[in-house]
This record gives sequence, structure tokens and C-alpha cells, in this order.
Amino acid sequence: MAPKLTEDEIDDLIYFARAGEKEDLVETLKSLAERENVTPAEVVAAAQDNAKSTCLHMATGNGHLEVVRELVQYFESRPKEEKQAFLDEGNEHGNTGLHWAALGGHLDTIKFLMDQGASPALANEQNYVPLDLAYFNNHNEIAKYFLKVAESLETTNEESGLSAAVESVEIEDGDEKTEEKKDDKETV
Repeated sequence: MAPKLTEDEIDDLIYFARAGEKEDLVETLKSLAERENVTPAEVVAAAQDNAKSTCLHMATGNGHLEVVRELVQYFESRPKEEKQAFLDEGNEHGNTGLHWAALGGHLDTIKFLMDQGASPALANEQNYVPLDLAYFNNHNEIAKYFLKVAESLETTNEESGLSAAVESVEIEDGDEKTEEKKDDKETV
């Protein structure tokens, strides 16, 4: 059964994640989990604000990597599908934690989320993926990272659908434009 959290309790959890107050977040999660006789993961999953934003959104959007690590570790012993749902949870606009990290320019957080299995291909209500948000906000290093990941996925999966997209994207470096190109490879 889902824990019953008050609006103030949810606000506290969201605030602690947004502010990077890991100790207060951990203590509050532990207390609420004990009171509700559930796991901290269940409390984290239930804590959403009115816009369906979660503690993960708040921590990723503000680059609080240690808080993000703490939140994700609560799902390590949960079923794989539950962890994936947590990582890819969209708010009311369809933005995931990965979208927020890309928008905020937090590369270390993005790399951690990707290592944990967050999907870079989920589009929000405006049909933007995290790469788009990084690019539109001049987070060029992050945009290049996402393009490199896309190229790597294509090579690993022996598919060629992404190469045209990767070849056509230009990332500005200062006053110059550099084009991200992939060597022509024979497809199987």
C-alpha cells in the first residue's frame, strides 16, 4: 500500500532534494518509512508535488549528485521495472530527471543517471529529448556527450538510424561551429 504523506511532508522532501540537504532528506525518509511501515523507496516514489515533480527532478535540476545517488540507491533492491520507472518518471510536462539535469547543465549527474539506465530518448510534451534541452541552453559539452552516447548505441546495436541525425547536428564552440560527424561505416 502506498504511504500516506501530507502535503507538508511532501514539500519537505521536495525542498531537501532541491536544496541538496542530504542528511535532512535521509532522516525524513527514514522516519516516514518507519511510520508508514514501507521502504524509503516507496516514500520517495509517493512524494510528488502538484506538478508531478519528484525529489529526483529537484536534485537533478540543481546538480546535487550526492542526493541523486542516495535517491537511486533506495531502488537498488527493488524490481528492475520499478527502478526504471523511477529514473524515467515524467512530471506533468513529461520532463524526466535527465531532462532537468540537461537543462541545468549538470554533466556528472547526467552521466550517473545514464549509468543507472535512465533513457535519453524520452521526449517531453514539446517533443524534446534531454539532448535538445542541453543544445537549446548552450550546454555544448552535454550535447556532445549525448551525441557520443547515441553514436555508441548505434555501433553497439549495429543499427544506422541515428547516424544521419548525429551527422547533421552542429554544436557551437564559441564563435566557431564544429560539426559532429561519424565516419562512414558499412552497415550490416
